[in-house]
Amino acid sequence: MTKKFNLAELMGEAAAKLEPEGMQEREIPLDEIEENEANAYEQTNIEELAESIKVVGLHQPLVVWPKPEGGYLLIAGHRRRNALALLGWKTASCRVLDKDFDPALRTLVMHWTNTMARGGGGLTAPYIAQAAKEVEEALKDLQARGVVELPGKLRAYVAEVLHKHDSQIAKAKKIDKSLTKIWKGDLKCQRIAESTAYELSQCDEHLQRELHAAYKDRLYSLDAKKIKAHSRAAEFDFAPLTCPEASPCIEPCTGADKRAAWVKDGSCEGCCHECSFAANCDRVCGKVKQRLKNEQERLEREENHEQEIAAFNASPLAAARRNIRFALACKDIRNVDDLPNARHQWYMSWLWSADPLAYHAPDLSDLFEVAQMLEIDPFEMICGRESGSVWREFTEEKPPEGARVLCKLCGCANRYGEYVYRGGKWFFPDLDDEQCEANILVSSWTEVFPE
Repeated sequence: MTKKFNLAELMGEAAAKLEPEGMQEREIPLDEIEENEANAYEQTNIEELAESIKVVGLHQPLVVWPKPEGGYLLIAGHRRRNALALLGWKTASCRVLDKDFDPALRTLVMHWTNTMARGGGGLTAPYIAQAAKEVEEALKDLQARGVVELPGKLRAYVAEVLHKHDSQIAKAKKIDKSLTKIWKGDLKCQRIAESTAYELSQCDEHLQRELHAAYKDRLYSLDAKKIKAHSRAAEFDFAPLTCPEASPCIEPCTGADKRAAWVKDGSCEGCCHECSFAANCDRVCGKVKQRLKNEQERLEREENHEQEIAAFNASPLAAARRNIRFALACKDIRNVDDLPNARHQWYMSWLWSADPLAYHAPDLSDLFEVAQMLEIDPFEMICGRESGSVWREFTEEKPPEGARVLCKLCGCANRYGEYVYRGGKWFFPDLDDEQCEANILVSSWTEVFPE
């Protein structure tokens, strides 16, 4: 009587036949055991398995079937056989199926035992379709002979045997049917992911060839998302395969579907990169939109920088910079390399920089040190005149309210500093906190150093 398909029950019956009492078990020479060509499972970690067998022995015998012409066909235990061969074993303990063991059931046993042993893994992506086909044919055979009844979709039963989701089976079949040969080779060598292969199988052969030519040197950059974009763009003859501004990376044309109607009625040129109306178009592609944004930001930065340079050139600080350069030129120092000390070269670069805003101005202590080294009056160097003419005695004249000035301090020779005079008190510059009062005694001050 035909019964409904029950994998657990069917495999239970098969497993019973694999028990020692249900079959012969004996030592068989490895060279008499033929590899099963139908086995498509990965032969990985053989060395680790060999080390384990070397330590604990072979706990699970191989399962073989006696061939009518002689020798044995390996049904289960392909990794174990290869591990034993690696160890140099001449024979292996085997359970021998009856010669009349159902061929269709034998196919199911092979796939079921391999997937069970690997928790559903071990079947490489390129061979899922092959394995599914073999299982499908075996199930059809069992149904035709009245062994089992298979109501519903056959794919679900195949997925159950292979421990795969039925959607995985469907994707594998699509890959097997529609993926071009060259892409199948890349998938087999694991140069592309299974998800990438499936998305490629959705494209026609022409597009697959174009994509392989474009990405052959950088397969790592191709993914399902890009393929979908390429596929959408391929529907329109105005969309280039790769973006003109994507070099060196390859990127598909984006937003071609948004512009398709405009191209059709003649109001759009197609590719945004050469379009004269791109700046004012609300359907411009992301690449051009970003490029236009970057260009606008660059122009704004340049304009702001020009204004800052103009403000600097009109400032007292620029005048001091010119005075210092003139004083140093009188000592035959006309560029930073002429300074004898490497440390001075580093912090005095500001003086000769084409862009004085790109460097910090040297500290007063550094300027005074250079002036002393070159035997130049520091105030004459900075102001272009004698120091005595710019100093104001604090007891006679107070600085303007809120002014940032250079002060000569009482109690120490050649001690100077920048401070802000506010409300009859001295404060440290660049600090807004009213609590940051500087406890100093000032003998004289000068305005030659601007804020």
